[in-house]
Amino acid sequence: MSETLILTHGEVEKLLPYSEFPAAIETVFREWGNGNVVMPPKIHLDMSRSGYDSWNNAMPGYVVPQGAAGIKWIGGYADNPKNGLPYIRGVVVLTQPQNGDTLAFLDGIYISDWRTGASAAVAVKYLARKGFKKVTIVGAGTQGKTAAACIHTLFPAAEITVADISEPHLASFKQTVKEKYGIEAKTSTDANAASKDADVVVLLTTASKPFLKKESLKPGVLLLGMGSYQQAFDDALLSCDKVLVDSVGQAAHRGEIKELVESGKIPEKSLTVELGEIVAGKVAGRTSDEEKILMVLVGLGAHDVFCASEAYKRAKAAGVGASIDLTK
Repeated sequence: MSETLILTHGEVEKLLPYSEFPAAIETVFREWGNGNVVMPPKIHLDMSRSGYDSWNNAMPGYVVPQGAAGIKWIGGYADNPKNGLPYIRGVVVLTQPQNGDTLAFLDGIYISDWRTGASAAVAVKYLARKGFKKVTIVGAGTQGKTAAACIHTLFPAAEITVADISEPHLASFKQTVKEKYGIEAKTSTDANAASKDADVVVLLTTASKPFLKKESLKPGVLLLGMGSYQQAFDDALLSCDKVLVDSVGQAAHRGEIKELVESGKIPEKSLTVELGEIVAGKVAGRTSDEEKILMVLVGLGAHDVFCASEAYKRAKAAGVGASIDLTK
């Protein structure tokens, strides 16, 4: 009999403490850099013909050494917040690599939010200049909070500022990160002003038009482009000394540098260095304190699959979750 384990959001949260995500994501980056991950670029499904502003991404991955195989199916629904529903919704499905058994079906939001935040923290670990002190996170949403928590986990002495155009979102961010993670965050409604003296700038917004200016990026800054659209102006991005990515196949066709690649201002063939190679020690990351680095993090499905696999293993050991037989 083949059993499929069902794990809810709350169960996954208890099985995977947020503080463990940076190490887990670093493991996947290292395996990716060492060639031990099978992961085609994510597939985007535009569902706006439904009459609603909605989309879904299919993100498969197989982390070979850990035997973690599956897919994250996740999307955004613009009308959800006004109807009391989350904007982002998704699941992770795990399968047995040897025979195709469906091992588990998990709520994917907790994992997706925290692996995003942890990806930022890993990038900071390997690419921020030595002795960095100030981090500005632009975007006071859920993933801005997880990025703050994960960066704080690795670098508790770093000063964190969050910028957002919404005062209520800023207030919620400040209260949440203080109560849950012990972070005394500063706030600003001006992303450019908040970024000018930052050593690390994390762009995590849903903005569909650029807003970050070249003059807001000082020498030696690490700029993390993590949104679905371009958030910094062309000249700001082109002023960076290095452009690095999490996945060449994805970063060239979506997110921060998509338009620049398509226009030829950043040749796709120049995107040769992935963060996984840096984590694996195969390629140098930062080479000087004055170097301005753009790191484009579109998101790796293998991260979600690996974390879901860890949750599944722990759930099986602890007897957590409900099981069903899909073959009946």
